[in-house]
Amino acid sequence: MNNLLNTKVKEINMLNDAMFKSVTRSKEARPLVNDFLHSLTFIEKEKLEKATFMSGEITKSHIKEKGKISDVIIKVENCRIILEMNQTDTKDIFDKNVSYAFALAKTSTHMNEERKRVILINFDGFNRFKTDEPILIFQLQDKYGHIESELYLSFHLILENTKKNKYNIPKEVQEFMDFFQKYESIEELKEKYKGKEKFKGMVKKVEELTQDEDFLMYYDLEEKHKHEKQSSYELGVERGMEQGIKEGSKQEKLEIAKKLKELDLSIDKIVKATGLSEEEIKELK
Repeated sequence: MNNLLNTKVKEINMLNDAMFKSVTRSKEARPLVNDFLHSLTFIEKEKLEKATFMSGEITKSHIKEKGKISDVIIKVENCRIILEMNQTDTKDIFDKNVSYAFALAKTSTHMNEERKRVILINFDGFNRFKTDEPILIFQLQDKYGHIESELYLSFHLILENTKKNKYNIPKEVQEFMDFFQKYESIEELKEKYKGKEKFKGMVKKVEELTQDEDFLMYYDLEEKHKHEKQSSYELGVERGMEQGIKEGSKQEKLEIAKKLKELDLSIDKIVKATGLSEEEIKELK
């Protein structure tokens, strides 16, 4: 095991991509996720209970298309929901997320199939819009408020504004948003949710993850990458440099995948850890 990795997580960062994906996709979180989605989007609970939670890889429309990987995709009866944790602000993070939403809309539609609505839900660990509101909603419309299409809807959940008392948001939404913050330790997380039965499964899942060596590798790499991105952004790195960081990030994932293959981890686990496709991992030597 890489000696740069922590054997035990001290700070619990729920904004970490690895943590967010693993928790929100888990069976332990499903009841809370469904309550949250129902309260935010008004999708019927019956439909949400039948939903399929997937990894974030979006099917390519042609073989040469660049891969697109969001955090979580939820397939509901007549729509697709994307959950994105945006821990660090970078110039093109929202453009990227919107492009993923439109790519998903394109791939989820067949010739004789009803067109699926796409709902993009951003969990923002920063406040780019400089607002006191905890929830912002975006839709395709003109300056007079005429809505062009109901097929796309985007939410921005400003996590730092979750407890703004002057805004009356659904309890299920506020509680779910409030869960995603930083805790000094697993003990602090457990103490905060002590006696709150409906959060018991999610807290237990987080505790299990902090003891999983395979997960910790992914978690630590995400933390390292976050600090690199934030430092670059704060220093005003130009767009060309940002592209270089992105390319480096892909190369880094390939190197990580090679090391994980050497440890005889399954392809499924390496896909989960790196976001690479099965084909990319199988081609590694």
